[in-house]
Amino acid sequence: MAEAVDTKKTISMINAFAVATGEFLNHFCAKAHKRISAVNRQIERLEALTALLEYKVNSLPADFAPPPAPVATNPQNPNPGGENNAPNEVQPEPPKQEIPEEYLPYIRMLKVGVPRVAVKHKMVADGQDPNKIDELVPPTDD
Repeated sequence: MAEAVDTKKTISMINAFAVATGEFLNHFCAKAHKRISAVNRQIERLEALTALLEYKVNSLPADFAPPPAPVATNPQNPNPGGENNAPNEVQPEPPKQEIPEEYLPYIRMLKVGVPRVAVKHKMVADGQDPNKIDELVPPTDD
């Protein structure tokens, strides 16, 4: 028959296991706390930047339009004979539709260059219908 395991030896092994496990968990907890604190600082920084950007966007006037792109002129005359093959026609501007007041901040965001996807996410966060922005300001192929 086998001999009985020494009780003192068993207790010391369990004690050593408990100490090693406690040290591991303390080390793990300290590292996790450090990483979570770093992520929390980054989130707070992003929230502050977002608040500043929203303030700047909201401070723009409703009729703000970005400056027109410079038109490149060609110094060489493509038609030396002076013939004008296609007359320059001015496209009539489409009639302006009534824009609801609650969608003006989102339209401003689009005008200053905020990506359409980000504007739609903001609209969802604010409880607005994100598809309405496509009706008010049709997407461009740019």
